[in-house]
Amino acid sequence: MAKSSADIGKRIRQLRESLGLSNRQLAIKAGLSQPVMNRIENGNRKADIETLEKICDALGITLVEFFSMDNEEMPPEYLELLKNAKNLSTEQLKILNDIIKNF
Repeated sequence: MAKSSADIGKRIRQLRESLGLSNRQLAIKAGLSQPVMNRIENGNRKADIETLEKICDALGITLVEFFSMDNEEMPPEYLELLKNAKNLSTEQLKILNDIIKNF
C-alpha cells in the first residue's frame, strides 16, 4: 500500500525520536540540509528513493524495514534490539532467537 508524504514524514520522525536524534543530527547523518529534512518530516516535501535511502542508512535500517514495520510507535528498546541484531551472523541470530523463545 502506498504511503503519503505525511505518513513517511511521521514514520521518519518516530524513528528519529526513538533513537534520540534531533532533526539536525539526522539531517547531518543523511547528508541533507535541515530545511529539507524538516519539509520531509512535516509532509511538505516528497522524498525520492535516493533521499529515503540516505535517511534509512542514517537511521540504521533498510528501506524494507522502513516500510514493513507497523505504523504504531515502536519502543526504543525494540529498535535498539533490531539495530543490534542486524550486525549478527546467521548462527548468532539463531542463538538469539532461541534465547528469546525460552524466556
